[in-house]
Amino acid sequence: MFFLSRSDLDKKFKQLRLELQSVGISDELRGWSWENYPVSSPHKGLLLSVSELASRYCDTFRDIYLRRVECKLPPPSLKMFEGIVYHFIASESTVRVKKFIFDKGLVSGSDLIEALLPQSKSIAEMAIENTESNIGKIDDNIAFNVLNKASKLYRFLIVQAASQLDRALTKFPHIDVDSLINLAIPPIVERKVDGSLIGLSKELSVDIYAPAYAVADIKTGEVRNFHKYALTGYALALEADEETAVNFGLTIYVRMEEDRPVPTIHIKHYLISDELRREFLEIRDEAFEIVMNKRDPGKPSTCPSFCPYYQVCN
Repeated sequence: MFFLSRSDLDKKFKQLRLELQSVGISDELRGWSWENYPVSSPHKGLLLSVSELASRYCDTFRDIYLRRVECKLPPPSLKMFEGIVYHFIASESTVRVKKFIFDKGLVSGSDLIEALLPQSKSIAEMAIENTESNIGKIDDNIAFNVLNKASKLYRFLIVQAASQLDRALTKFPHIDVDSLINLAIPPIVERKVDGSLIGLSKELSVDIYAPAYAVADIKTGEVRNFHKYALTGYALALEADEETAVNFGLTIYVRMEEDRPVPTIHIKHYLISDELRREFLEIRDEAFEIVMNKRDPGKPSTCPSFCPYYQVCN
């Protein structure tokens, strides 16, 4: 994302490296130990997505049972809709900035703003249409509200990109286009990863913060304690697929409010520790047991109203 400060992130990862040196990570809990317990998949014929395992709204895992055994999908919600729209905006803005620089060469930040900022409404409309095609039509009033916030997010990202572009050009007057893009575009890249060796989906989409080779996950809702499990699952999948150590993760919270002209950004950093790895693998194994035995674990004593399956269970 264009608003990330590389220097700030690198300082935080330096602190996490000191923690890593102190506690270490067990080789038996690395993804490349996929042939051995506890990393090995409980059942070779079943693959689960990281999101359905990590989204622990339900303490009893009944959401896994409903989705995988009864084949019931949660009804579309505003949070779900917004999340997909904002992810589309983040991805599309990055693609358009890169394309503009490749096409035009060494352009200034003002050139970028003049060319891309007027597209804010059309990009937001594209995001709404794309989301509705995936999860279904949403109320027109809600769609209009999300459209305005998506347009604001796009404008914010383009302005941030322009600022980073000018900063790179000012610092390096003899820079070439390829180097300019590497400096001005955030060092977070989306990677397709095969997680099937550890029982996860074959085509995971994982964001990687390249300098520290850390996994990143963008969230658009409330801060939840279980969001760290998504980072852990992605780290294990990357280690299994590429046999490269992944030690760190960051959850990037992006919130758009009607009364604010720009988003609120909050970042949480994690060491993908032995403890997190064990907890994620225990979640995976329990989910596998429920699906393979078609066992309804029942509702928890208290159902949080923000659970995607709340209306289904209640």
